[in-house]
Amino acid sequence: MSAEKIRKSSLIAFVLAIVTLSISIVIVSGGLGILPPKDLRELGRTITANCFNPWNRTLTSFSLNAVSAVIWDYRGIDTIFETAVLFAAIAGLSMLFKDVKGFTLGRVGGLTLIAKKSVKLVILLTTIASISIAVHGHLTPGGGFQGGSVLAVITSLIVVVYSIETIYRSGISLNIIMKIRYTALLIIMIIAIIPVLYGLAIGVHAYFMQNISKDDSPISMPTNFFDTPLGGSIFFFNLAEYIAIATSLSFVVLLFSMRLKELGLED
Repeated sequence: MSAEKIRKSSLIAFVLAIVTLSISIVIVSGGLGILPPKDLRELGRTITANCFNPWNRTLTSFSLNAVSAVIWDYRGIDTIFETAVLFAAIAGLSMLFKDVKGFTLGRVGGLTLIAKKSVKLVILLTTIASISIAVHGHLTPGGGFQGGSVLAVITSLIVVVYSIETIYRSGISLNIIMKIRYTALLIIMIIAIIPVLYGLAIGVHAYFMQNISKDDSPISMPTNFFDTPLGGSIFFFNLAEYIAIATSLSFVVLLFSMRLKELGLED
């Protein structure tokens, strides 16, 4: 392994360790506020009753979808860790294939013209469905993870029906996908820390991943977009997660679709 690759690997490991340690310190120091009661049934009743409750602004998440409220508000720190686990898994996978020689463009193949024309409509409908699932994830069943998973199906369809050459000839590569993914993950972390930074700027107390104002903190993310409930930070988390999941799964699909000689596994 070259010195440059060793430096890159060490940097990735260091960043992951710092992120995990920082979040752990936040938890131990009480940066997430009051811990939930031990009675899980009572906790469940409280969450269900307050996921959208304008009359109790210190407990509500302003999300009509209780699952999204749980994922990105009431137990949002768990979701951050789960996203970090997926991040580490994809990073580990990329390290296993670090000796990839690069994709060699060949003749664009694929299935018949009828199949290609039919899949174009499927791709359009799948894209619309995935965006809807992500954008409305705080209002109806769905969310960023589900929407991103649906969008990643398009990558598989293109590889099978059109061939992997079609993707690379369009200018999309593994490096570009990884850069988009890193950007989406960075946006998630920025959204999570915005309340703390804003609180420091105006001199008030705020929590990491704080969504709506609390009894001891007046800071609140936007609750509505005109007359539509926005769910505060939940809407923005879903959009960033949508991109992160779609690019992560697409990365895996493209990596596993490469030929042995391009992966450096065959001479």
